[in-house]
Amino acid sequence: MICGGPVKEVLEKVRRFCERYGVYLALLAFVALFVAGLRVLDEADGGLLQLRSSRSDFEDYYSASVRMSEHGDLYNMEAIRSMENTKDPGIDVNNPMELLQFSMTPEGQAYLQSLKGAGSYLYLPFFAFLLLPLSLIGYEVAVMVFQLSSIFLLWYFFVLIRKHHESMDRQRFWYIAFLSMLPVASFLSENSANANVGFLLIFLAGAGLLLASPDLAGGEVESTARSRWSYLGGALLGIAAVIKIMPAILGLFLLGRRNFRAIGAAIATGLLCLIVPVLYAGWSLNLQWHLDWYDLMINTYSQYGVVRPYANNQTISAAFSKLFVAGSDPEKQAAAGLPILFHSLEDLGSGGAFWLRTVIKSIVYSLVGTVTVLAFIFSFRRKFLRPDKRLARVYFIQALILVSLLISGVSWFHAYSLLLIPLAFRLAGSEPVTVEEKWMIGLIAFSGLGNFIFSGTVRDLLAMYSVHNWLMFILCIWSIVFTLRTMRQETEYV
Repeated sequence: MICGGPVKEVLEKVRRFCERYGVYLALLAFVALFVAGLRVLDEADGGLLQLRSSRSDFEDYYSASVRMSEHGDLYNMEAIRSMENTKDPGIDVNNPMELLQFSMTPEGQAYLQSLKGAGSYLYLPFFAFLLLPLSLIGYEVAVMVFQLSSIFLLWYFFVLIRKHHESMDRQRFWYIAFLSMLPVASFLSENSANANVGFLLIFLAGAGLLLASPDLAGGEVESTARSRWSYLGGALLGIAAVIKIMPAILGLFLLGRRNFRAIGAAIATGLLCLIVPVLYAGWSLNLQWHLDWYDLMINTYSQYGVVRPYANNQTISAAFSKLFVAGSDPEKQAAAGLPILFHSLEDLGSGGAFWLRTVIKSIVYSLVGTVTVLAFIFSFRRKFLRPDKRLARVYFIQALILVSLLISGVSWFHAYSLLLIPLAFRLAGSEPVTVEEKWMIGLIAFSGLGNFIFSGTVRDLLAMYSVHNWLMFILCIWSIVFTLRTMRQETEYV
């Protein structure tokens, strides 16, 4: 306690110094993201089974756009079908341990070579259509164009927030922007290092929410701004939902906000995005691509729930699989002393699998049901629209994003960079940040910033035990409770 005064004084001086040079701190952050993104030019390591031939996630997108430009097999379904038609290799291909041992034999290497690239592109045809111009140039140039465009869109997301804070000092605003990026710094870095779609989603979802509900920025809002930009905001959210299904859950915020213009625009734009590849490929090929996507995601990929929960997959289903089911991550599970109960798929059996699925589905349906009911309740309560309930709206968005990430089949660490959206909205506001909110931000920063600090061994253990997943589950419930508590608070409102 004796040192409390001097320490606070030093911290205050550091804060004032950083605030004075906020623009440079933000610029440094964007430059660091660009430098991290140079990794996408390195050669691919192939992954555990040497099935991965891509240098980055973008190369999977790029290869798909090239196949689309050639009116080819967008999802490499021929490789999957040939695998199904190949004679039985004599192993259980759903068991990663057997598959790993098989890959070390000449027969296994030949078998796995035939699978390279199969199912590497998992998005709807629209995203490949969007990238068609980049398919005309080489990968190295295309990926740098994509990286620079992604970082520009991330920057412009903050610019849109800035437009609602014209009276705020420029240095202070960019200092706040820098602070909002800190808790998710490692997630942003991983997005850049993989040339992932994350920055594009942050822009589309964040800008869409901001245009549909300008008061989220916590600054000055023109009375005509809401109706003027609602359609565009909804359209951006519709595009985001077609590129990656998860942002579709943000439609519940629009429902609670009673913004039916934005909802209509989102639905119309989403349908248009499904149809627009027709302009290049025609109706029949576009339909075939969508059927292939459905077959890949629903009938094929979703069946391998035990194989998919690798360490970095931080979802409810992956967390339970890593804890209780053998073979969820053949490289790291044993090193972490897992699984806890079922040490083989035979031990799991049909009974264990039934109860495991039941528990997972119960949690998933409970989360989805809770936020859906809340959205309907808020839509009937004009109190949710009041300016003094801005924090309720911000934390409801945070809860929706967390639900979408937790219930997804796959949410790698970098997918949680979407939490930058509510963080930026919250810190841009004039309301003082409470101790409770600082703890909530700390839960995000534990992994979002901690992954820079923890050693590789510690990171692997935390990932295998899905510590981040459970912290985000707690934060999701906490965000819902915080939203309801804020709604119940009565303040003087005119």
